[in-house]
Amino acid sequence: MTKRRVEVGACGNFCAGCPDFEVLVKNDDSFRRQVAETLTKETGRHVSPEEVGCEGCWGKIHNDLAASLKCRIRQCVEAKGFATCAECGDFPCPMYLKQFPEDSQHGQNIRAIRNDGLDKWIAKQ
Repeated sequence: MTKRRVEVGACGNFCAGCPDFEVLVKNDDSFRRQVAETLTKETGRHVSPEEVGCEGCWGKIHNDLAASLKCRIRQCVEAKGFATCAECGDFPCPMYLKQFPEDSQHGQNIRAIRNDGLDKWIAKQ
């Protein structure tokens, strides 16, 4: 198993590129308020700055706005002891394709992780 990294989700999402993740890295109240305003517009409900912040699916923060422990892809990858779907010989499987098209950015990321290795891929981002 490749060591899991909070910067990338089980599905190939580059979590570290998301403003909700960046809030925790930057620890900047103004940026946190800006992200909360954006999420308010995107979700159609008021999002307070205190609700903002996500550590990716391998992190500790799990709520309606952040990575979910209920994600079936995450559950599958975790059960198999992998860091991402890139380690799985069944990729892209029917479960993955229910959530993401094969040519999605997530799928492209998984193929690149498979080719480059997780740490090298993250460094390139």
